[in-house]
Amino acid sequence: WHLFGGKNKKSIKKILAIAGLDASEHISDIHHVGFPDEEYIPVSGEEHKVHWLINKLFPYILLKNTQHREVYADYFKTACEGYKNIALIDVGWMGNIQSVFARSLGAQWAEKQIHGFYLATFAGANDNRSIYNKMFGWLTNYGHPNDKCDLFLSGGVEIMEFAMADNTGSTIGDKKTDNGIIPVREDSSGSEIEYLKKAARLQSGIISFFEYVKPLIQKGNYAALSSVVLSEPFFELIARPSSVQLDALSSLTHSESAGSNAERIVLAKKLPLKDKLFPGENYIKELNASYWKEGFKRINRKKFWAKYN
Repeated sequence: WHLFGGKNKKSIKKILAIAGLDASEHISDIHHVGFPDEEYIPVSGEEHKVHWLINKLFPYILLKNTQHREVYADYFKTACEGYKNIALIDVGWMGNIQSVFARSLGAQWAEKQIHGFYLATFAGANDNRSIYNKMFGWLTNYGHPNDKCDLFLSGGVEIMEFAMADNTGSTIGDKKTDNGIIPVREDSSGSEIEYLKKAARLQSGIISFFEYVKPLIQKGNYAALSSVVLSEPFFELIARPSSVQLDALSSLTHSESAGSNAERIVLAKKLPLKDKLFPGENYIKELNASYWKEGFKRINRKKFWAKYN
């Protein structure tokens, strides 16, 4: 699903590129499943054709990605050598990276206890956990509580990833050099550079907060870090944003995957006045396509002059 799902619809060429293949080398298979060419963008109802194509090409995908696996597997094995307990810390969601990491260790996997600590994990993370591979979400854990998970899926994911954005660029591969294995970074697009500048301003506030609570942590007062208490403003932002928050965040853009930073989509698109006053088919289409649902509804309200406190 991650190959062709999401808000930003992908061409067959892009889908196969994510899987590591050059679409121009598989034109006959593309035609066989019913797509006209590699530039075609599948529409709703054609998901089964994409699955069919991926299944047909799966041996090529395995062969192509074996080369990449050998590189990053060596990197992980070297990093973990001599350690029994391994901790991964990340923003979260499904645990796919942790699962790939664990499998890359080969026989070492059964000899280690791998724990992932995340801001949130969703129900899909259940598919990736085992007695050797455990995950813990701070704000939502395996999709619970449900109401908080729903808010994450209605704009919370994109805003949280904005807060955690890294200005070193997305890793899109690895390569061996004389100095060891190094990551290959994606070049930042112009829109991403602006995005990262805004993220840096938010992150300076996050750092200031932790400097403020540092004395509490040093004294072992961990109750002060209750996820229920500290997350209230975040979930309030997602569910009931003020006009100031809408102005600051609704125009942010989001990239759905590594390698797609030039294809960013706004969190909540502002519609023409006629679509606000007479919401119809276009309004519904854009609402469904938006990341931040409540943000979209509020910036496109009929009473466009009204303010939210």
